[in-house]
Amino acid sequence: MKRSEYRFLVLLVVVALLAMSASVVGASGSAPVSDWSSWQANFTPIVPPSPNGPGSPAGLPIPTKSPSNASLQAWVNMIPSFPEPSMAAHAEEVARGDNHSTIVGHGPAATGLAARNEWAFGNQLLSSANPGPFFETFDHFYGTTWRMIPDNWGGYAYRGADSVTLDREQVVKDEGPYDGSYSMKIAASVPFEAGISREITVPPGSEVKVRVMYVLYDHGGLHGGNVWTYDWAALGIKCDDMDAEWVNGPWHGQWLPLEHTVTAGPDGRIMIFLQVISPLAENVNGYFDDVQVWVDGEPYQG
Repeated sequence: MKRSEYRFLVLLVVVALLAMSASVVGASGSAPVSDWSSWQANFTPIVPPSPNGPGSPAGLPIPTKSPSNASLQAWVNMIPSFPEPSMAAHAEEVARGDNHSTIVGHGPAATGLAARNEWAFGNQLLSSANPGPFFETFDHFYGTTWRMIPDNWGGYAYRGADSVTLDREQVVKDEGPYDGSYSMKIAASVPFEAGISREITVPPGSEVKVRVMYVLYDHGGLHGGNVWTYDWAALGIKCDDMDAEWVNGPWHGQWLPLEHTVTAGPDGRIMIFLQVISPLAENVNGYFDDVQVWVDGEPYQG
């Protein structure tokens, strides 16, 4: 079987599995199962164009059509109802003040020791601080620019499918040495909720821990003197047909980890979601890299 045909078949399987995902809201405790029909109208699989078809949505998302003033005002009116991680992202940006330095974002740029944290120096994750082994380092993609999907993963959007870009990034990434050495980039400049997902199979009842590094570009958006930073990243883990459990990352401007542990269900199906959410029309860029998975304490590498 040709590699492109194999990738297309893998993508169809992942998209079908995504269609079984019941919710994009964090669930815990009793592990509920939601009615998929309430989400289906909003779900769009993001499929790169290929010899097999034009992809979904058809065409490319760049350039993005400028939103109308009415749309902008409607989004602003929704701010009081934004969820907690959105408000946390906003509070962080307000607390840092105008024209603060950032490692990954608008200037002035942080340099020297200020550009280093526990996991990274500047844009790059440090191999010495992230030794692996890794489940996914995002080195193999297929598709075209702005519609690039990692091998064995599926792309999706619950909002903004026509405008969101999924791409491989070679500047904000891990240090390597890996073939290609990319990160997964999810971006848009309109309200969107989109990500990628992949399923693995583990022994039923096993403890599964997933960890991923993420960074959100610190866009420092100001409109009429008001801070418009409300975007965040999220890691979701779904067991069998139960709702996914989510952990959120609202912090901007440097590489940080997201981590969560679940207990596998009777079928042993685990789906991992990496998602970026933005409720406003801002220049949002989210990056993921160096996914690690442990099953009963042992590294899972697929």
